[in-house]
Amino acid sequence: MAAGALASRGQAPLGAVLRQALKAFRQSSRIVEGPTEAFPAVGGSQRPDWGRVLRARAGVAAWYFPAMGTFLSWPFMAQYVLDGHMGQI
Repeated sequence: MAAGALASRGQAPLGAVLRQALKAFRQSSRIVEGPTEAFPAVGGSQRPDWGRVLRARAGVAAWYFPAMGTFLSWPFMAQYVLDGHMGQI
């Protein structure tokens, strides 16, 4: 009986430290999350600006597809340039 009491007393400070650490972790995560209440609705929703969205997507596509086409076709370009000349370089 005495050995069991000593063992529980020896573990109590560790349990307290663990509880303190978990409590501090929960509090810090609450600080990072910020408030959970909803923002007040100041005005109505705005209509989507599809012209601006389409212009932005077209601008991205104008760079993306030629760049990816060039990047992915380099083996074919290398074959055309180096065809029959591999030992001469």
